[in-house]
Amino acid sequence: MKFRGTQGIVALSAALLLAGHAQASSSESTSSSTPSTVTRVERSVERGARAAASGVERGVKAGANGVEKGVKAGANGVEKGAKAAGRGVERGAQATSNTAHKVANKVGGSSENTAP
Repeated sequence: MKFRGTQGIVALSAALLLAGHAQASSSESTSSSTPSTVTRVERSVERGARAAASGVERGVKAGANGVEKGVKAGANGVEKGAKAAGRGVERGAQATSNTAHKVANKVGGSSENTAP
């Protein structure tokens, strides 16, 4: 996860906040309705900055949860793979035993009575 975008959002929020303050100080002497507009803009910028911070926090939590789920899934996959390998070994051993028995029967003897 890259956090470059959030740094840009924070920088943009700070720039807008400073621009709002500069505009407010320059327009306070000219009109009486402008400060309420500037106040609204400042509040909007503050809300935007809080929303960006909250989004980053949620993203980090979601990433951590994803990693945790991935680890669990990997562990389950390893466990299932080990069980499958064990079953494969058992089946291979049984097939080898069955083949040896069949070959011994075709030759004329029994695989159980091969000892002298």
